[in-house]
Amino acid sequence: MKPTFLILLLSLTLMTHAQKNMEQQPILTGSMAAKIVQAAFAEAEKDGYYITVTVVDKSGQILAVQRHHNAGVHTLRASYKKAFTACSQKRDTATIAKGIKDGTIPEDIRFLDENILILDGGIPIFIDGQVVGGIGVGGAHGSADVKVAKAGLKVLE
Repeated sequence: MKPTFLILLLSLTLMTHAQKNMEQQPILTGSMAAKIVQAAFAEAEKDGYYITVTVVDKSGQILAVQRHHNAGVHTLRASYKKAFTACSQKRDTATIAKGIKDGTIPEDIRFLDENILILDGGIPIFIDGQVVGGIGVGGAHGSADVKVAKAGLKVLE
């Protein structure tokens, strides 16, 4: 009995120690994503843009999406790809586009994944300095898509 008890005690001690040392990772929840989408959508409506807003988690999976009934059919896929690109590359798509144009970022980045889209309007979402997702806006021109995306992210401040 004593060896079994000692093994059990040692196991519990190690598990407790491991739990204390586990680093807490920030997470983007579905409710946070919904608030981001709502804030972005409100900004777009205020400015008269017919857009789609998509928020993805850190693995590129959709957490929230909203499409204006007059938004172009292409905006649903474009907003997702912008969010995916910003999240996976950990920088906004406008910066990537500029880097490709300037030659500081290889154009081959476009071929890394079928979901990469190098157009303005995708911004990574950071919490505590870590990328937890991305937002993508499609339907307005590039700088307006960026403005709408940034308005959505203000709910995290």
